[in-house]
Amino acid sequence: MDISSWTSTLKTIGLATLSYLGYKLIRQASIYLLPSKLPRYNVSGKNWALVTGATDGIGFGFCQELCSRGFNVILHGRNREKLVQREKELNTAFPAQKTGIVVLDVVGVHDGVDDVAQQVRGIIGTQGQGKLSVLVNNVGGETRPSVTLGTLKYADVNATIDKNARFMAQITRVLLPLLSEGNGQGRSGLVLNVSSISQYGMPYICVYSATKGFVDSFTMALEAECSAEGCGVDVMGLRIGEVKTAGYNVDSTLFVPVARTLAKAGLDRVGCGKVIVWAYFWHWLQGLSFEIMPRWILMHVTIGRMMAIKKREEEKAFKGQ
Repeated sequence: MDISSWTSTLKTIGLATLSYLGYKLIRQASIYLLPSKLPRYNVSGKNWALVTGATDGIGFGFCQELCSRGFNVILHGRNREKLVQREKELNTAFPAQKTGIVVLDVVGVHDGVDDVAQQVRGIIGTQGQGKLSVLVNNVGGETRPSVTLGTLKYADVNATIDKNARFMAQITRVLLPLLSEGNGQGRSGLVLNVSSISQYGMPYICVYSATKGFVDSFTMALEAECSAEGCGVDVMGLRIGEVKTAGYNVDSTLFVPVARTLAKAGLDRVGCGKVIVWAYFWHWLQGLSFEIMPRWILMHVTIGRMMAIKKREEEKAFKGQ
């Protein structure tokens, strides 16, 4: 083969590669232009959604958005007073929608979680309408962020696993039969699991990162299982980046949305055809770097940022003494 022929072959391969990458980018970007298929889980206009970790941040944002789209909402949390207050806020803002609360601490979760199904049936039965058709597994967080694994205590590790993995698996197990009950028309139910960019493996939040990896694997496995069983329940994972919340008080920017903006974006992705999707367009753009750049470069940048957060948390703790 002469040089000109070899060069021509390389050009063809290069053009084909660029065309393929361009096609993938355009296809992924087009997801953010598709209409949400969330309405098919509330054809009657009377159905319910349950949101875990609903008293603050992204969880309450989901509650607001679901109410604005015609769903009745059950708020889950561990603080009854805060749940009642949030319920009142929803009733004021969305007087046409029904609400209910479920009080249960996710840390130290035990077989008492089985009672949630009956509680949900009771709430819906009292209101006399609809069925549970959406479960948003939002609750999560890190008990002690920005510390090394060796400094964590036994209880710290367990709490992080409970918040981000164990409770999600248990509550989904308990509520799946309700979600799969007939819906008259369309699909019966939807499970939305909130994941994170942290699932790529971040330093100083080792256990938290690992639990988000579990969320992604659990989501894919459950989606395949529900499809194989034909139970009528769809399963999606929503991957997110930084979000401004009360617990993470940073400046809101194009790449750091407020909680309700993120929740709206997540619900807009329903039915996009992907099992796991970046909820927010600008987070997706950021996430491209994790698919394109070498990990050692990404970790160099990430370590610098995480160490800055670690230092900030240490200074905050010192001032609080």
